[in-house]
Amino acid sequence: MHDHQDATDVAAEPHRVDLPSVDLLGNEAHAPARSIAAARALARMGIGGVAAAAVAIGLLHVVAPSSSLDPLSSTISEYALLADGWIFNGAVMLLAVSSALVVTALILREIVPLQSWGAVLTFVWCVGLMGLIIYPKQRMGIDPSFLGRVHWTWTLIAFFSLPIGACLMCWQHRGPAGRWPGWAVRLSMIAGGWFGVLTAQTALSALTPVQAWRAVGFVERALSLTEMVVVVSLALWVLDDSRPDLLPVRSSPVEAAARGETFRQPG
Repeated sequence: MHDHQDATDVAAEPHRVDLPSVDLLGNEAHAPARSIAAARALARMGIGGVAAAAVAIGLLHVVAPSSSLDPLSSTISEYALLADGWIFNGAVMLLAVSSALVVTALILREIVPLQSWGAVLTFVWCVGLMGLIIYPKQRMGIDPSFLGRVHWTWTLIAFFSLPIGACLMCWQHRGPAGRWPGWAVRLSMIAGGWFGVLTAQTALSALTPVQAWRAVGFVERALSLTEMVVVVSLALWVLDDSRPDLLPVRSSPVEAAARGETFRQPG
């Protein structure tokens, strides 16, 4: 008798339904809709910022006085020593901020946790970019000064951090369903190859009579462009996994009440 009464009470009690968090990555992300909207906005701003930075640095190759530098042998940082060097500094700063926005979007989307090596190393890339602006080169060509070595250290930190950070974030997501993580991994490996060439050039120029520095400008530009595209790939990953057409449709309170359901906000 008690069992029958309990069953009747359960049947009479309205079914309580939690408002679902959006889940587009299976068990890997359970971000609420508001966070996903913010992540999409940050990703779009990041793409726009990276594109603007790339255009600004490209402009330095065709306008005077920076167009006088040889793009094969002159490092990108040497643009900062010229009259229009403010364009270079602004572009690098914009790239750093845009990259930070993209990492923040990945965290808000709960694709990667804040306390993960991938996120930390990608933030280190941002810090490294700011460091090479704060400590610029002091002269054209090889700069043996203390500040010149500090600048080069920040440059290596920046170039080294992003490929590793991106691979750590994207490795488990690569595959047929992970188009943009897969591209980020492939581009990071290419960037790693360019970084290896740059390191070899530095060692050869410092330790041997080989003038490997004569091609350092080309390698730096190829590496920089590749890493910019890595950041864009990460942003496109956020946008692809946060498309509005993938968001679950939520019933209105009126529709839920008609079905005898009550909504409880997730706590």
